[in-house]
Amino acid sequence: MKTLNKLFAMSTTCLLLLAACSSEQSETTKQAPVEQSKSQLLTLSAKQQKDLGLQIGGLKQQQLGLSIFANGQIEVPPQNKSYISMPFGGYIKQIKVLDGMRVRKGQVLMSVEHPDIIQLQQDYLEVLGEFAFLEADYLRQKQLFEKEAGSAKSYQQAKSAYAVAKAQMSGLQVKLEMAEVNLTQLKEGKIQRVQQIRSPFDGVVTKVTANVGAFAEPKDRLLEIIDLKHAHAELVIYEKYLAYLKKDQKVILNFIDDTMPVEASVFLIGSEISAERTVKVHCHFKKLPTTITPGSYLRAEIQAEVSDHWVLPIAAIVQHKGKDVVFIQEGDNFLPIEIDLILSNETLSAIGEKNYARLKNAKIVHKGAYDLLAMLNKEVE
Repeated sequence: MKTLNKLFAMSTTCLLLLAACSSEQSETTKQAPVEQSKSQLLTLSAKQQKDLGLQIGGLKQQQLGLSIFANGQIEVPPQNKSYISMPFGGYIKQIKVLDGMRVRKGQVLMSVEHPDIIQLQQDYLEVLGEFAFLEADYLRQKQLFEKEAGSAKSYQQAKSAYAVAKAQMSGLQVKLEMAEVNLTQLKEGKIQRVQQIRSPFDGVVTKVTANVGAFAEPKDRLLEIIDLKHAHAELVIYEKYLAYLKKDQKVILNFIDDTMPVEASVFLIGSEISAERTVKVHCHFKKLPTTITPGSYLRAEIQAEVSDHWVLPIAAIVQHKGKDVVFIQEGDNFLPIEIDLILSNETLSAIGEKNYARLKNAKIVHKGAYDLLAMLNKEVE
């Protein structure tokens, strides 16, 4: 019996110990969230608040214009780029332009020489002389045939020879025009040894690859000219700003050489989003600058439309753990609240609609948020 009493007493003691342990664990579990929330909470006395110079305010609705900043560069459409080459091979005798030079339509860019071009002119003069004879013979035979004074065979032979000569002359003439040979001077017997390669339009020479004395094949690109009349700014904009972009919005362009800002406008918004979550925005100059260079880098500010937003002072917003937060006051306590910013200017920031319900009646620290953040970080350490 005594043994049974001892066993009962020991069992009772173990159960009491287990219950005590379970109670302690339960209390610890219940208190954990409280301790976690306290780590994000600052409690300041009235004197501390005054010493920090805290200023409290709320949200206010105000019109706010979005400025979207972006990088870009000057580009030219493919149809306004010309790669200069020769219709026939030849030796480069002279190059009259350099990279970056501005040229006018018809201006001589370089001169070339090749015996084949000289031979082509000689062939043309021979065919031209023969053509005059065959044309006269054809017209004479035609007249005789129509008067029934000549044979049909003679007429057909003259007509065929005339047609062949005319086709040969037309073909040679096209080749000579491609080689920039002056046909008027050639018909006077003036054979041109050196051929001039001229600019097809007003523009800028962006690349010279030819070398004096080198032989250039017809497929070789000797230089590149760009027509600046259709130069434009190509900007790279992050996807999140797409909703604020519209055609004809004003754009201010600043070049890296610190020249005067240039005004432009949004002309076309790209429809393809890159892997970096960006889109291209095509902007036209209000007045084309005279000193721009294709490929130049620039910084742009797109002035989006003004609209109503719930705003806070810039000074009210701080970064905490990589997030934008504001401090709200509840009595003597100050708690950081994460927010989503949708746009900002130099003094104000607009919050997203989902933040409005939480903050519409809140007392928000407008001044002194950085001091509270420093104190919060110090307590966490």
